[in-house]
Amino acid sequence: MDLLQKVTSFSNKKNLIQKKDSILVALSGGADSVVLLHLLTRLSLKWNLTISAVYLNHQLRKKASKQEEAFCQTLCDSLGVELHLASVDIKALAQKNKTGIEETARNQRYELFETLANEYGYDKVALGHHQNDQVETILFRIIRGTGKTGLKGIPALREMYIRPMLNISKDEILAYVSSKKLSYCEDKTNNQSHYKRNYIRNKLIPLLKTNLNQSVEKAILNLSETVSEEEIFLDSIVAKNIKKIVTSTVGHKFIIEKTQFLKCDRWVKRRILRDLLSKLSSTKTFPTKETIDRIDNAIASSDKALSLPHKTEMVIVGEQIVLFSRKSLRFKQKFNFTETNYLKALDYVVTSKLKKNSSQSLKNNKNNMIGRFDLSKICEPIYIRSVEDGDRFCPLGMHGTKKIGDYLIDKKIARVFRDEIVVMADKNGVFWIIGHQIDERVKIDYNTTRVLEIETKRKK
Repeated sequence: MDLLQKVTSFSNKKNLIQKKDSILVALSGGADSVVLLHLLTRLSLKWNLTISAVYLNHQLRKKASKQEEAFCQTLCDSLGVELHLASVDIKALAQKNKTGIEETARNQRYELFETLANEYGYDKVALGHHQNDQVETILFRIIRGTGKTGLKGIPALREMYIRPMLNISKDEILAYVSSKKLSYCEDKTNNQSHYKRNYIRNKLIPLLKTNLNQSVEKAILNLSETVSEEEIFLDSIVAKNIKKIVTSTVGHKFIIEKTQFLKCDRWVKRRILRDLLSKLSSTKTFPTKETIDRIDNAIASSDKALSLPHKTEMVIVGEQIVLFSRKSLRFKQKFNFTETNYLKALDYVVTSKLKKNSSQSLKNNKNNMIGRFDLSKICEPIYIRSVEDGDRFCPLGMHGTKKIGDYLIDKKIARVFRDEIVVMADKNGVFWIIGHQIDERVKIDYNTTRVLEIETKRKK
């Protein structure tokens, strides 16, 4: 079967690609990513796909990286594909964050993918992992220590990330390169076995094939397939429990009802934590057993906070266990009251309309996600933004101003949720804490002629 047919068949089976998708291809210049880009470019003609690529210069091999960058640009130009270029000093960043080179590089790649997907609206990010990568990953996890979930290996589809070549071997990729007369860059570090994955690829697998099982790769893939079928059933049970006891906030934090969580069987609890943390992880990876054990112990000993790998944290607020990304939300955008405004950071849709003043406008508003203001008292431009240091306002019915931070403390809003608070501000400062209170200075009275009504809804 032609490789394009295999990719098409695999994509249909795993529901990876839909017609008219906009896909960002992670391009390193190596044979795997070159073939992936070539295949998807061919497929784009049939499925009306929009294909772009991204190359991240890790600055680990100065001369080689520049050559790779130039090669990727030439390749993309020849295929009519837009190329995004980025550069990060991985070695310096690894030293600063006290993380390994491989982990740091991986984290930076995924952060870049997510940034570009958000900025340019890509539906999918395509990665060039293949069958041999799958075998290496499973072996690596076994050696490091993994549960059954780890034996599933690399998923073909996870959120926006797709791996259309997971059913294709390295030999097939190289044969395709040869048949299509494609050029690619050879990364010499792939032959350096002091890297863990390279050791598995270059040393361990050949030893296993020579001394134990010539078909060891097929055996590992069969194991993975068997486990995956069982995991689908177990995941469905966990999903039902998550639906019962977990909610998500507008800022994508997960709130677990502690009392209900503690009633779950131990394996269900651990899988709930694993599932939620993998969604929060900057690299979308599953947490280790050690991480889950730390959370278990913290909950049992009533610890209030715990810093976790992959820029995630856990805090306990009353009877709630909160899991969240360590990065605080920061957002600010201009508000146009003649249009629908979309606050992407919190998935809010903010709309408004102008009304004449009436007895209805003067009535107490019971929906705190709708604000009504005297338009003449607002000084444009208007901004929707997060709370900033020093923000003050005068709550409706009061005299004098109050720090918004103090107001939120009085309202017993836990610190972990305060970065999700949205305010509207004009030239004179904050005039509405959305979902809470408006400022005294913009209130409607009997002298008001035009009312600005603003409604905020969570996007479905």
